[in-house]
Amino acid sequence: MTDGKHKVSAAWLEDKPPRRQQPLSREQIVRGAVEYLEQHGLEELSMRKLAAHLGTAATSLYWHVVTKDQLFDLVLDEIFGEVCLPEEDGEPLEDLRRVMHQVRRVLSRYPEAARLAASRPTLGPRALRVVEYTLGALLRSGYPEESIAHAYNLIADYTIGGVLVELSRKRLTGPGAPPGESSEDADTMRSFVESLPGEKFPNFVRLSGLLVTANDEESFAFGLDRLLAGISNDLEK
Repeated sequence: MTDGKHKVSAAWLEDKPPRRQQPLSREQIVRGAVEYLEQHGLEELSMRKLAAHLGTAATSLYWHVVTKDQLFDLVLDEIFGEVCLPEEDGEPLEDLRRVMHQVRRVLSRYPEAARLAASRPTLGPRALRVVEYTLGALLRSGYPEESIAHAYNLIADYTIGGVLVELSRKRLTGPGAPPGESSEDADTMRSFVESLPGEKFPNFVRLSGLLVTANDEESFAFGLDRLLAGISNDLEK
């Protein structure tokens, strides 16, 4: 959940007390940014547009948030605050499974924030509690300490990357499309698959129906179970 290329701002350590008659708190600004991102997308966000969305002047934002990068860091940490950490039940790999399902569900609710999670460090206090929980589960499992960074990155990258792929795939159903109804893109894909010569692509034609209708949550669980099975096998060596 980190990217060494991104400059760490530690925005969560730099909040200023409200000025007299300051119209907005930093918490209100961050929640407003979350709303704006999910309505309009990352590329559309600017401090000026966010200020208009919040009904204030851009100067009111700069008292609490100096740059857009800093705002993105705060937004990402806000989203990770919605991850509910499971109670430790004595089985570390089961704890890992449950917390990654939690991360997936939260990021799936916020597609634009999911894009942020793949492009910058998650070092805010809310995100770090998730990192701490995950590392703690790996340590409790007895996994070799020198290999934990690899195991952690594998699990985190699988979870965040899986969310991004799922969200891209959902474009085929169109925004707000009722279950079972396809968008024009999905109809085009179906027509394309049906037109393929079975003798040339027999495996794809044979399995295309299953590939198109595979349930995202079941597919994620399938892959995560196998990642954790690999970790379990390492522990038994």
